[in-house]
Amino acid sequence: MIFLLVALPLCLAVVVISAGFFVKGAVSVAHRLSVPEFLVGSVIVAIGTSAPEMAINISAVLEGAGDIVISNIVGSNIVNIGLGVGIAGFMLSFDRARPEYMKSVFVGLLGTLALLANTLLTNAGMVTSQFSLVYAGAILVAFAYYMYISIRDADGSDDEEIDASSPLWLAVIFLIGGAAAMALFSDLAVQYAVSLSKIMGISEAVIGATVIAAGGSLPEVSSCIAAARIKRPNLILGNVAGSQIFNILGILGLSGLIRPFDYSTVLWVDMAVLTGMTLILLACIRYFALRRFIGTLLFGSYVCYAGYLVYIST
Repeated sequence: MIFLLVALPLCLAVVVISAGFFVKGAVSVAHRLSVPEFLVGSVIVAIGTSAPEMAINISAVLEGAGDIVISNIVGSNIVNIGLGVGIAGFMLSFDRARPEYMKSVFVGLLGTLALLANTLLTNAGMVTSQFSLVYAGAILVAFAYYMYISIRDADGSDDEEIDASSPLWLAVIFLIGGAAAMALFSDLAVQYAVSLSKIMGISEAVIGATVIAAGGSLPEVSSCIAAARIKRPNLILGNVAGSQIFNILGILGLSGLIRPFDYSTVLWVDMAVLTGMTLILLACIRYFALRRFIGTLLFGSYVCYAGYLVYIST
């Protein structure tokens, strides 16, 4: 137990530190290669920080654990919005988002609604829904089209001024090394937290609603905090919106392509929660009157969701 008490905070600290290097490397590479900051956030940072979700899902689908496949992705997106943007909202002020950011969040919303529709329409009165090969292929095509459009239309005309004093080779090391360290140590942090919680007698419901859900998204949340510290709201929105799209369309599509699976229909509640939080995010970045409350609304929504999971599982 003493080892866990020491190892857990050390792993969390490494995740936060590596996230800082990762974001700095991504910003520096973008500047030196004239890559628009929007693409850095929505592609490089988002995909890099989604490595843990992809690894978990591939293992889960090969083992036939459909509930883990779906709940991992939906739960991660809820954490990304609730904790990632929510905590960042307490640290800096968000300006009205540019059109590409609004479009990305909206695409993530459409992906969530498509998953919700699949859940409700493929259960045939049963307690399980089907994630078919056809659906997996369709959302993968949608993901590929979104990536093509994003890369084709991106420009850096309104990007913020970036300090790129690091050499390119060092920035690449920060980028790759930071992503690898976040993936490795966030996974270790989850394992240690679960072990410690069991030793202390905390229920599986509490572990799933708090430690595992938040721990699996440590890279995304840490990247949002790191971006907030250097005043990069564009990276925050791009990271969260890109991760949501990559998770819902890319990772789930790949999972279903590897092997179609069934999952519990009751997970529609979690999808509805994600839909609601995405709508709150859209409203906050669209309307000035709500923007100042973005941290309170999103962080509060996640706390309510975690409380709900604990309540129904006890």
